[in-house]
Amino acid sequence: MEWKGDNQSFIAVAHERGGMSFSEISASTGKRNTLWWGEVVFAESHWPRFSSTLASRDESSELKSGAAMTIAVVREDGNHPRDIWILQSTGENAVSWKQLTQLHPQTAEIEVATPESIRWRGADGWEMQGILVRPVGYQAGKKYPLVTWVHGGPTSASTFRYPSDGYVQLLAARGMAVFLPNFRGSVGWGLKFAESNVGDLGGKDFQDILAGIDHCIQLGIADPERLGIAGWSYGGFMTAWAVSQTTRFKAAVMGAGISNWLSFHGNSVLSDWDAMHYNADPYERDGVYQHFSAINYVKHIKTPTLILHGEKDGDVPPEQSYQFFRALKDHQVETELVIYPREGHGPNEKMHLLDLTRRIPAWFEKYLLGAPHEN
Repeated sequence: MEWKGDNQSFIAVAHERGGMSFSEISASTGKRNTLWWGEVVFAESHWPRFSSTLASRDESSELKSGAAMTIAVVREDGNHPRDIWILQSTGENAVSWKQLTQLHPQTAEIEVATPESIRWRGADGWEMQGILVRPVGYQAGKKYPLVTWVHGGPTSASTFRYPSDGYVQLLAARGMAVFLPNFRGSVGWGLKFAESNVGDLGGKDFQDILAGIDHCIQLGIADPERLGIAGWSYGGFMTAWAVSQTTRFKAAVMGAGISNWLSFHGNSVLSDWDAMHYNADPYERDGVYQHFSAINYVKHIKTPTLILHGEKDGDVPPEQSYQFFRALKDHQVETELVIYPREGHGPNEKMHLLDLTRRIPAWFEKYLLGAPHEN
């Protein structure tokens, strides 16, 4: 956020209803006027920011009659990579956009699937929003494999990034649909919604995700016999949790996920985080830490699971993946474990990123499309 020239109001950018918005907020009354909303992302998506020239305004003017201003952002959406854009406002909610750069002209030659916003009813009838990416070359009436990609956080969101969160477009290019749910605990729907899964990580938020998958099936897009699930960090936890609770998924990719909440609490640098989000005693024998640990249900798991982790991850220590891998092997579940040397919570080295772009789609191709598995 930035103050306007008269210090009577400020301009704020925020996640809102699955997209992003600019608003002007009165410092004295709290009155909020939305200047613009769209299905875009302003870099970085987890910390959106902007630069502005905010002219002073007449103190007697109404909020909706704000003075002219120019705002510069790095903007992207599901079909357009990052470029510098200018938003110009002359008041009365009149705004216009102008693109200043074209930093990635080669993307004009790449066919990508267009993300679309979908809505469904989750647990307790709550309205949910997410993103559906149909496969490249989508044919109406044909059912496709569906990979659900669960975002991290969980206090985060799946957004209209290019080329979407995770490895979405790589999967879409290989004939799979991808679903990115914004389950309860996501940002953009207010504080109550963002905190609604506190004490219940893996509970109703998981039900929200399953209801969204059912919605994709009802739309006639997803083949219920060819479902996959994946995610990183909290999404990795949700992946492990999902395969421990149901056998409906035919393939899974768990990235830097939590499989044992008690050992996570003892090893992670984020021990305050889980304590706040579960609001419980980690050492209670039959408490939520035990209830929501996927490793305690390993005898029920049948889903082939690829496990990925960084060697130096302090947020989610790799012992979480070692434990889960050993448990799956002991129960004859098909699995692979890949530990990326020198990497923290998110891989950054070029060759590791290239490996991920090949390994993840290949895993889903093998189990959802029947294609040969090549690393």
